[in-house]
Amino acid sequence: MTQFVNRLEELDRLQSLYASDTAELAIVYGRRQIGKSELVRRSIADRDDAVYYQAVQGTATTQLRRFVEAAATTYPDSTAVKEEWEPLVTYLTERDAIIVIDEFPYLIESNEGLPSIIQHLWDTAVDESQATLVLTGSAIGMIHTHVLDGGAPLYGRVSQTPNGRVELTQLPFHSIKAFVPTYTSEQRVFVYGVFGGTPRYLTPLDPARSLGENITRLLYDPDGPLHNEPETVLQMELTEVNTYFSILESMASGNRSRNEIAQGAGIESTNTSYYFDRLDTLQIIEKHYPALAEPARSKRTRYRIRDPVFRFYFRYLYGRGGQYDLYGEGAYEDLIQPELADFVSETFESLCHQAVPALYPDYQLTQVPSQWWYKGREIDVVAPTDESTLIAGEAKFTSTPLGYAVLATLEDDISHIDWTPTGGGEPTYEFALFSRAGFKRSVEEAADERDNLRLFDLSDIVAVLERESDR
Repeated sequence: MTQFVNRLEELDRLQSLYASDTAELAIVYGRRQIGKSELVRRSIADRDDAVYYQAVQGTATTQLRRFVEAAATTYPDSTAVKEEWEPLVTYLTERDAIIVIDEFPYLIESNEGLPSIIQHLWDTAVDESQATLVLTGSAIGMIHTHVLDGGAPLYGRVSQTPNGRVELTQLPFHSIKAFVPTYTSEQRVFVYGVFGGTPRYLTPLDPARSLGENITRLLYDPDGPLHNEPETVLQMELTEVNTYFSILESMASGNRSRNEIAQGAGIESTNTSYYFDRLDTLQIIEKHYPALAEPARSKRTRYRIRDPVFRFYFRYLYGRGGQYDLYGEGAYEDLIQPELADFVSETFESLCHQAVPALYPDYQLTQVPSQWWYKGREIDVVAPTDESTLIAGEAKFTSTPLGYAVLATLEDDISHIDWTPTGGGEPTYEFALFSRAGFKRSVEEAADERDNLRLFDLSDIVAVLERESDR
């Protein structure tokens, strides 16, 4: 059976709907390969009143026939019902069934009126029912259009409790240990930085093999199960894929502003809005704003690829098959391994952001910790508090100990942050340094002498994130 990790909260939310005394409509959505099908299948595994139908692309007639076949495995008399969606779903709701339609957007493709049919049914025929209808979808834009957005046929019909709307995102870092239990803390950070938190990408990992061996056999090897995964996903979701590929390759190479990305992709920046919006809707990329800025007013927006596997593919694999052929079996050691720490550094910084609330429990943060940048200056970690204190830090994932120059630069850059404490007055600062490889003596001596400087190594970050997950 497929490994099932860290979805217990979502499982409980669905099962609470199944136990409801009234009819419930739920939507489970998220990008492809995030674990939606496994979640809904687990949620009904021990039920004898559930119908599970996994939709595929096909004609309306084929879809209906296959749905009847699925329903008949639990409710044999379904075959006697008129083969149309409204009477079939009505028949099942009258029996308080749990009806799971996996990949609902495929049904909409063959029958655009289906959401309206379900809307009518939900408005007129389920008052006495205790049935649950669960719809899942990877086509996130379509899910919003037909279910979640105002004006959508099913808008307002999804159960209003938090349980009715389940968005699956990547697994958190602490889940990595379940996939590679023998890996060290540092190795787990590398795994998360390369494979992210998508269950489909983590399940094939072999903890008996090294990180390099896993990367080689899963990603680098042309026959590896994840080698062409990003390209396949994008081709399923998009047209004009070459333009999207160029944009993502530009982002993966380090370009972050819209103009930089457009220039790197060889397109006019004025023509990028459509492509950026589409990638954002599909949760392939995300907007990133500097700490303390108001997103609606900020002109310093950056963009980044959400999924590390997509970043890895467009940085190291896309269009580079011939180059790797020249290096043969040494390609990983020669071309990827020397840059891997730099590639994972973005993930390490994000983990430091997540750890700050637990590392500074005496402070109430007013914003999620994030990066700050302005006119060539950057600070990796900035977290305002509800007092007069601003927490500021640098996170370095290099193989050498962090030196005093990093602290000096941080103290210089902090003076350029425009922040006024909630109660007014001048801010005070707490400085934090995060390092994969420890600290030089000068930094350790500074921390010993000061009460506003704290040092955290990689094991501190991993420990606090994994400890918080157990609470």
